[in-house]
Order: sequence, then C-alpha cells, then structure tokens
Amino acid sequence: MPVLKIFFPVALVLLAASGFSFEIGRRVDQKEPLKSSAAQAAATIDAIILKGLQQAKQNPNPPSTDEQFLRRVFLDIVGRIPTGTETEAFLADKSADKRSRLIDNLLASDGYNSHLFNYFADMLRIKDSVGKQGQTYVYQEWLKDQIAKDRPWSETVYQMMTAKGRLAESGPAGYLLRDPGMPLDNLANTLTVFLAANVACAQCHDHPSASWTQRDFYEMAAFFGGIETHSFKAQRMMNKIIKSSDAFDQNDKRFLRQFLEVNAAEVKEEPGKKLKFPEDYKYKDARPGEVVKPQLIRWSSEDKFNPSYAIDTSKPEKLREEFAKWMTSEHNPRFAATIANRLWKRAFGIAASEPVTDLDDLTRVANIDLLNALASEMKRVKFSLKEFQRIIFNTQAYQRQASATPDLAAGDYRFPGPVLRRMTAEQVWDSVLALAAGEQIDHYKLRRADDLKKFVIPEREITPKVAEEAAIRLRKQGVRPIRVKENLQMEGGGKPPPQIRGFTIARASELEQPTRESHFLRMFGQSDRTTADDSSVEGGVPQVLMQMNGDVQDVIGSQESLAMRHASAKKTPAEQIEALYISFLGRKPTPAQLSTLQNAMAKGMTLSEVSWVLFNSREFLFVQ
Repeated sequence: MPVLKIFFPVALVLLAASGFSFEIGRRVDQKEPLKSSAAQAAATIDAIILKGLQQAKQNPNPPSTDEQFLRRVFLDIVGRIPTGTETEAFLADKSADKRSRLIDNLLASDGYNSHLFNYFADMLRIKDSVGKQGQTYVYQEWLKDQIAKDRPWSETVYQMMTAKGRLAESGPAGYLLRDPGMPLDNLANTLTVFLAANVACAQCHDHPSASWTQRDFYEMAAFFGGIETHSFKAQRMMNKIIKSSDAFDQNDKRFLRQFLEVNAAEVKEEPGKKLKFPEDYKYKDARPGEVVKPQLIRWSSEDKFNPSYAIDTSKPEKLREEFAKWMTSEHNPRFAATIANRLWKRAFGIAASEPVTDLDDLTRVANIDLLNALASEMKRVKFSLKEFQRIIFNTQAYQRQASATPDLAAGDYRFPGPVLRRMTAEQVWDSVLALAAGEQIDHYKLRRADDLKKFVIPEREITPKVAEEAAIRLRKQGVRPIRVKENLQMEGGGKPPPQIRGFTIARASELEQPTRESHFLRMFGQSDRTTADDSSVEGGVPQVLMQMNGDVQDVIGSQESLAMRHASAKKTPAEQIEALYISFLGRKPTPAQLSTLQNAMAKGMTLSEVSWVLFNSREFLFVQ
C-alpha cells in the first residue's frame, strides 16, 4: 500500500504532534426541556451522584462539548458514529432541546435495535447453531422483534424460561436449547446473567466465599428437572436417516441434516422426570441419588415477607412458570437491579456495582443509593429498556466529559462522567459501514427464520419415512440449505445490500453469529459466544495490521464510500480535510492538524491517504 512507504512518517508525526485531543470543541452546559418523567428521574440520579462525589471530595467533570456528546450518544445508542451530514446538522442546530430530541430519535431508530441485539447476543451466547441442535435463526429474529417492540424485559425473560417447542417453531425456546442436555450449566448461566448470582462453582460444591450451597443450586435446578432439551433417541434416528438415505447425494446431505436437526431440537416436558442429587454428593443435608425438591434461594431473612416467594410447587408441569414468576417479579430484589446495573455499565463504561455478574456482596458497592435508584427506575418504567436508557442518556452525569479509565483497585469510581473506552468490535464494524454507506446500513435485515420455519414437520413423531418424504417435498419446492451470505434483503423486500469492492454492507447484527475467526469482528474482539459477556476491547497486532492494510481500509478510502464522496465534493483541500475529520472523528481538525495535512497534500498526499491516517488514529477507536 503506497501510503505506508510514502506518508507513514507523516502520519506518525501528525498523530504524535497533535495527540488527537479528546477535548476539542465548544462546551455546552445545556438545561434542556425533557419529558417530565425522564427529566425528574435523571435529576434524581444526578443528585445521588453529586452527593457521592461530594462525600468523596471529588468534582464532576466539565460538560461535554456538542462534538463529544454527539459521537458518544450515537455509538452508545445505535452502535455507530454519525455520518458527516448528521454531524453537521446537529452542530448547526441552536435549539436548547436538541440533545434530548436526538436521544429520542436514536432510541426510535432501527440502529438502536441492532446495537442492543449485539449486546444481548454476547450476554446470551447466541450462535447460529449449537452442536447438532440446528440453526437458531427463529430465536434470533424473535429476540430482535422483542427489542424492536420494546417488550418489557420481564416478559421477554419469562418467555425464555417457560418456552416449549422446536427450534424452528418457538423463538424463545432457543434460550434453553442453547445448552442441549446440560440443564445445570444452563441454570448457572441463567442465575448469573439475569440475577447476578455467582453460582457456577455451586454445581459441584458449596461456594467458598458466598452463601450459596450445592444443595441450594440443585433445589433451584429442580424447577427445570422435568424438561428435556436433548433427545438422544431423535439424534440416533437423525444420524440413521442421513447415513442410509439414497434419495440425497452427498451435496444435498447438508440440506437433509439441517432439516432434521431443527425438528429434533425441542424443549418438551417429560412426565415423571425429576432431578436427583449426584451420586458423589458429599454433604449431610441430602443423600446421593435422592430426588431434589424445588425450592427458591433466599437472599436475606426479609425474603419470607417478599410476595415474589408466594409460589406453588405442587404441580410438576408448572414448576418453570413458578420459577419464572419469581425471577422476573418486580419484588425480586435481584432482577431489576441486575439489568439496570448492566445498562448503566453499557452507557458509562463501569457498572454501579462491579462485576455485573455478581451482586452477592453489596457492602462493596461504592454508591448503594445509586444502584437502588437505578433498580427503582427500572421497576417504575415497568422494565422498558428503552425508557430506562432514555433516563440514563439524559442525565448530566452521562453528558459530562469522559474520565480516564480508573484503577478500581485504588479506589471507587464515583461517576464524575462516563469512562473513556474503546469501541466494541461491533461498534467499529458498524462505524466503518457508516463511513462507507451511511444511514442505509439499517435498511438491510437478515431474513433466515422464514425459510427455517418451512423445515418444520407437522407430525410430532419423526420416522425415517416421514422425514425423508418431507425433505424430498421441500427440495422439490425449491427450499435449499440456509446460508448466511444469502437472504440479506432490503427491509420489506427488494434488492440485497450493496457491495463496495466486494464488501457487503451489512451490520454486525445481520451477519453470522459469531463471525468466522478470521473476520474483522473477531479480530477486534467479538466473542466466540462460548461464555457470557466474553467480548474484548483489548488491542493487538492483528487489529493494527487489519486497520493498516485490510480490506476495510480499501472500502472506506475508495471513491465509492460516502465519507470520500462527501469530502471530494468540497472545493478546497482545507474543506476536504475538514469534511473527513467530521466524518471520522465528529469534529473539525485543530489548526495544527489542518496545516500538517494541507502541507502533506501539497506534496502529493491523497484524500484516500488522509482517510487512512484518521482511521488508524487512536481517537477513531475510542468512545470519549
């Protein structure tokens, strides 16, 4: 790449000399007219934070500039940087309520749905397929639909806990089918993700540092003891059909396997099936092999007065419903606090209580009043994640300048402002797409669930004859194996998404879940979805090489990209450089930066090479 040989020293000088300051621009301390409920809630949270700062003898950070706020709120709500046009329009707007109006518009956009799905996909370990369970496309699209409709979080989780049916029929069943045949592992993830209960080691022994015992864990698991999420009988039948079928050649065997897997994967009740203590159970409070009676964990002695504990365990077929009622109840002291704490961290970079997977010891929480207020607001908005986030983004605390990443071992963080942090892999990818194609990236949605639903065999009993006849019938109707790169359609039908130099313009939420190991997203830290919340924002050599010489740079630096077209339309080199700064960094260059680049362009540096410099800057990758 010529820029490496000719202008790489210029780029280094520019980056080193300027530092790409994170505090460029006009400071605005706005008091915007907000919706009354959101305004009051935001004010309450701000008051709690200010009190905590005063107690710690600390000051809040200065208000963010319009440039800082705009780029931050775009990345936090819709998962991408604003386009040059969007940035120019916001900066030109002089109205007092422009920040609150922008928050409302972003929360109502498709980008919000896409970005929140990315977060949940990491949290819930969503993969396109799990072992030999078949594809999870119906589950994924169901979850996206829940987000788009702003379904209360309590209802969404309740449906996942109580779902029945096959993988191609029931969206919420995909959650329990994520861990086929491993109900204890699934429960450990459930309690950790939704209730921030650190229980994983209690599967095998009493927790060494928390109050959880192995008996507690098994008593909770007993609520799911009557279901089956992996049928070995169906698996053996499926393998036999695939191996012996003469109606399919080797290429079409993939279709047959995909078809059979989604019919074999099912959440179903097994009458008479009950959980038993393991044969190596070593504690005196139960015998090995003894049937476990379902019982809920109590967080404190006060729980005996808690209405969420008023459940009925007398009907085995209703146990999951009783568990789900308890877990998602507004009276459960953990449920609202856990999701509120998670969303706070998503906006600020640090949770009110760290880590988000463990609320067992609240004595270590720096500002317990803040955590309690967040949980109360989550209940007040009836678990509307969108309304809760509207409050967060409208706080003065969120709209202050960012702090350097603190060392929590050296002391508590009191939230004088958000924390400076690197973009997630999905934010980087979707920001690249915004540079290349702009707002239209939200118009392309993955449509695989509809095709997968065609695979469902109406008969509940799958015999070799039924399966083969159904598969042949589907094949004659033109139904083919479902692949990720196909079925990307414009919302409401129409042409597939555009390509720039062979690069498909589709958001991270619309690609493979997760992408292949060599993909840009994985290189930048996308989780492999083996464990919950496992994405990374750590840097590395592969990222540097991909930024400097990868296909992505060719795309955003090409004359077909939106950012380059926006800049090329300007008349003078100075205006062109400013346009690229606005597109990549959401601000204008400093006089020193502008002068350096103007001199470089006078010596032959191209606009495409300027885009390379900006894309490879530290500032581009950070949410400030």
